[in-house]
Amino acid sequence: MLLAALCLALLLAGCAGQNLLSGINIRPLVISPNADGEADVAEIHYTVSRTALVSIALVDEAGVRHPLRVSERRSRGERTIYFGGVIDGALLPDGQYRVEFEAVDMRGRKQSAQAAITLEGGDTLPLVIDNLSVFPDRFTPNRDGIGDRVRIGYNLSKEVLRVEVYLLGADGTKYPVPEDEIRLDGAPGTHEHDYDGGIDLGASPPPDGEYTVVVRAVDAVGNIAEERSSLTIEEGGVPLVEIVNRAATFEPSMLPLHGTLYFTCTVRNIGRVPVRTKGPEPGTVYSTGFNYNTLQEYEEPGLFRVGLDYEGNSAGRTFPFRWQLGMDDELTLVQTDSGPQLYLMPGQTVQVTGGLTVDDLPVKDAPYYWLGLIHEQVWIVQDRIAPTQIAIAY
Repeated sequence: MLLAALCLALLLAGCAGQNLLSGINIRPLVISPNADGEADVAEIHYTVSRTALVSIALVDEAGVRHPLRVSERRSRGERTIYFGGVIDGALLPDGQYRVEFEAVDMRGRKQSAQAAITLEGGDTLPLVIDNLSVFPDRFTPNRDGIGDRVRIGYNLSKEVLRVEVYLLGADGTKYPVPEDEIRLDGAPGTHEHDYDGGIDLGASPPPDGEYTVVVRAVDAVGNIAEERSSLTIEEGGVPLVEIVNRAATFEPSMLPLHGTLYFTCTVRNIGRVPVRTKGPEPGTVYSTGFNYNTLQEYEEPGLFRVGLDYEGNSAGRTFPFRWQLGMDDELTLVQTDSGPQLYLMPGQTVQVTGGLTVDDLPVKDAPYYWLGLIHEQVWIVQDRIAPTQIAIAY
């Protein structure tokens, strides 16, 4: 028993006598952090003889401490840190620095050491992100042509290795913003990003809510700059509308020249966002010598309308005859940044009717007529609905 106690005492004495912190070595002792490929980075070596919490700080000539590592747990062995002059995202000024090491083992035993390093010829051009702007700061990505896009602009003071632009949600989720199409990423100068939330590709945008717009840049030396702004997403989503069952009726099946062809179909908003529409109201009758432009119901980005087209159309535009999705009193009037607009609400179903007086000779005796559901300046949602031959007597 006495022998065992004596051995344990000798063992503890040996541990206590062994240096906790040793092998301090910095090379080179002078670095020039300017990304020219010569002496840009120093290797800082040290060894701990047992598990310890290690802290390392650089102290400048004015006595200001710049923590490089703070109580980081390290197991026994040799360690190397690659130091390029940057601490907390900012390059230290040129000068002489004292490097202070401290290790504390799991029993609270402490050992310190010091070394020296000099910074000279460092990159003196600061990295700054200026004039971050987000417009508009309220964003409704739903393809209605109003408030569907956000412009994110800023200026970089110098060339950078990489720049990230993203939306940060309250839950920490990042939503990347596409690259600037005007200037290469990382180039000095002004940048502008066009953000649509992914709806142009048919993807669902980020959920409605409050977001932080983050622009973060890192230069070749390792300087980091970050600027933030705010953005609100409301009424976001992919619009989904259909002509129910892809069905429509045309009548009569035979009509004389200058007679009128009538159609009826049912339209439903099957999505979760309102869809914008405009006149003319259902029931409007066109003649073949007119179109939606002659009625001053011009095409607008983001509008949904039902259109009528026909075999032999040579007017230079598809679906020259178009109708609003529902009557005015069936739709919801919303005040927008572009003035009052009419919307077909989620889950709502309406009937769309209309007519075409055939005043011009058709290309053949019985041409086909059909309907389409048009998302103007986006795509034709449903094409060639219920193609029907109509005999024209003349």
